[in-house]
Amino acid sequence: MEMIRLIIILLTAFICSTVHAAEKPKDPAGIAEEFLPANSELVKAEEPADTKAILRYDFDKDGQDELVVTFNEKNGTDQLKAMVLKMESGQWKKVWEAAGEGFDIHYSGLTDIDGDGVKEYLLGWMIGASAGNELEIFQWQNSTLHKLNDSIPYHKLETITQRKQTYLSVWQQFCCDAYTVEVLEWDGNKFAQDDKIYSMYYPKIKAFYEEKIAKMNAWYYWYALADAQVKANLLQEAGLSIEKGLEMDPGNRRLLELKEKLEK
Repeated sequence: MEMIRLIIILLTAFICSTVHAAEKPKDPAGIAEEFLPANSELVKAEEPADTKAILRYDFDKDGQDELVVTFNEKNGTDQLKAMVLKMESGQWKKVWEAAGEGFDIHYSGLTDIDGDGVKEYLLGWMIGASAGNELEIFQWQNSTLHKLNDSIPYHKLETITQRKQTYLSVWQQFCCDAYTVEVLEWDGNKFAQDDKIYSMYYPKIKAFYEEKIAKMNAWYYWYALADAQVKANLLQEAGLSIEKGLEMDPGNRRLLELKEKLEK
């Protein structure tokens, strides 16, 4: 009798553990695998540094994270894509998908662009070494993502969070390894330059070009520094930078146009 009781206890424990294992929810990678097309693989974007191929975020604040997945669909030719998976009525469903024209994914991240407490999804496609990247920003509306704005071209991108809102530092290459920089704020309808945040960010731009100039005294570094100084309303400093650039290239069109703009 004692032996039968022991067998029943062991059998019950085995059945319970089997049922528990069967009911154990899959990890994000396992969930994403069910929705990946054949011959596809997950792709981790280059930036930000801590990004992953699968991002978890509760867009609709229902207590259940949605999954943002970046991947490469290989059907003869590579097709870079991103999708969002959402739990609805106990089942995972794909509620959004986007395809890119680039050869890789440069940026995949979540941050609050409009300051409403819900993060937007930033997705940057690599277009080419000279062309740079194209940034698309998506906002959660009606249980899916919708594009917030026209694509923003960039070569380097940084996010700046102030007062619970994120601003975009957009670096556009114009010559060699020199960039013009804008700091953009979403004003509810479009992205526009934010002068206050730009002035706060300016020391980083200045340090970048001072290091470049110390290694090579080139007109394009002086031009880029002067452009940043104009945007930061440092007009006297901008004038001096323009003159430094013109000493090396007196007829440079960019510098002369910036000088004329400054004088006006």
